[in-house]
Amino acid sequence: MSPIEEELRATFERHEVMTPAVGPVRARIDLAWVRAKRRRLIRRIAGAAAAVLMAGAAVPVVLEQWQHEPTPPVSSLSDAHYSEPAATGPLNVLLLGSDNRLRARDPRDRRADTVMIIHVPADRSRAYLVSLPRDGEVRLPDGAKVKLSETLFFGGPDLSEKVVAGLTGVTFDATVTIDFRALRAVTEAVGGVQMCLPQAFKSVHNGKTYAKGCQQVGAADVVPVLQARYRLANGSYDRDRNTQRFLRALAVKLAADGTFADPARVRSLVVAGKDGLQIKGDPAALLRVVASLGSPEAVGIGERTFQGMASGRERIYPKVGPRLFEAIRADTLRAWVVENPTFILK
Repeated sequence: MSPIEEELRATFERHEVMTPAVGPVRARIDLAWVRAKRRRLIRRIAGAAAAVLMAGAAVPVVLEQWQHEPTPPVSSLSDAHYSEPAATGPLNVLLLGSDNRLRARDPRDRRADTVMIIHVPADRSRAYLVSLPRDGEVRLPDGAKVKLSETLFFGGPDLSEKVVAGLTGVTFDATVTIDFRALRAVTEAVGGVQMCLPQAFKSVHNGKTYAKGCQQVGAADVVPVLQARYRLANGSYDRDRNTQRFLRALAVKLAADGTFADPARVRSLVVAGKDGLQIKGDPAALLRVVASLGSPEAVGIGERTFQGMASGRERIYPKVGPRLFEAIRADTLRAWVVENPTFILK
């Protein structure tokens, strides 16, 4: 043994009495680890709840490991996210409706059936839902031209957000990605919603005929109703508008039954879902903004017909796009809606 090693051994022996007992130290480490996991879980649940309320339809994401971790107390969610003042100024959220139904083995193999900007004005009067056509042609950072829906496949939500931000000039406070598993779960949790359809159609998914008019839409109806486009007069444009109708119906349901103001009910939606949602943004800020909304009845904005290009794709709001995107950025959508009634959901 070298002199250095002997000196180190002697030093350790002199200070051995100062070493704390292993048992208590291990217990404190374990307790700290449990608390850290619980804090992370609370942050995830708060973000999921914010997305549910912001989109009116997004179900909370509950990752696989959540099933093996303790559910945080409701009071933690309340104290952390309902008691602080809501942020001021307008808020913009990008909502991506993924077509993932666990059909593909690779979870990245997905496209965006729905691309929507959710705009909440500074006065918090109501939310605006601005649909962007999924077949609209956009340019990737490398110069390649693709459909807007394909950005989710080529680079996930981050690329979709970057492309939409470049197209519109809008800076997003959050990006929410949901799929049909999540929509089914939250619809079942709230007992279905009353949704009004402007035209009847027979679903290619379950063979059921959905009548024109208002009716109860349950969890089993989510995919047939929100995926319907081949039997609709204006195809995917009517599908986008039915998605907006569904979001509005769910938001009204959540407001009417007191969910917006009740952290316990928010958490019940969270634990009802198992997966199907990704959130990028500040969950606490989103939740506080949602709680301050004046009305759950959102205004839907969308194209009505195909604006075709030689490539088979389409132009995105070729006539009103510049003014529309400027209105989002300047927080003047209320005036734009009055000036452009043909683009508003009826």
